[in-house]
Amino acid sequence: MSGAPRILLCAGHEPTGRAGLLADVAVVRALGGAPVAVPSAQTAQGRSTFLYLPTPARVLRAQVTAALELGPLHAVKLGQVPGPALLAALRETLEGVDAWWVVDPVVRTSRGEALSKLTRRHYLSLAGPKVALTPNLDEAAWLLGGGEVHTVEEAREAGRALVAHGFGAVLVKGGHRATGAVDVLCLPGRELVLEGERLERSPERRGSGCRLASALAVELGRGKAPGVAARRAKVAVTRYLRTGRD
Repeated sequence: MSGAPRILLCAGHEPTGRAGLLADVAVVRALGGAPVAVPSAQTAQGRSTFLYLPTPARVLRAQVTAALELGPLHAVKLGQVPGPALLAALRETLEGVDAWWVVDPVVRTSRGEALSKLTRRHYLSLAGPKVALTPNLDEAAWLLGGGEVHTVEEAREAGRALVAHGFGAVLVKGGHRATGAVDVLCLPGRELVLEGERLERSPERRGSGCRLASALAVELGRGKAPGVAARRAKVAVTRYLRTGRD
């Protein structure tokens, strides 16, 4: 495609921009995309303070409808979706839009606070040939109903199992693995192992998972194949972890 890909970003608004919607917007802009930012929730996430308040479904529906009136969408990225009503509003409003969806199944913060009432069944119901799922190791295990995913081979198996549900791509993020940041991209009929070194990062450099999913959405929105898009997204996140800049 010519021009900047227009990416719908639906995620929680975390005011510092360390993660969530502001982090998504930053990486989309850095990669030359045009972000359309729709907050799914207002959040407060400090050292001891935690709260989130979902956006009313009618407000979210109106914001997405208005965005569609102003131009086409080339990809959709979902982060925090607090509950089924918001998910239903998104699906109804975006029905007929021919674009990749990148779904980051964010249900808890890194400290374990709940961010969503969606169940694994809600996420699995989103499966489709142009839907990319980006779980981390714990989220992949949860989506499959339990167990643990630690090794690269276990990530492969989890990705294959999720692709079998009908997803067009599953990127199992390995950044939490102690032995190296190796991600596994599973596609129908094949897998790619995306090698990467584990980088020490300062505490304020959060949101690497948000950024990876958003970068993937930009590249898919450009028309890149999933394998190429995933490699470029990983480069973008590695740059952020090294430099603190998107």
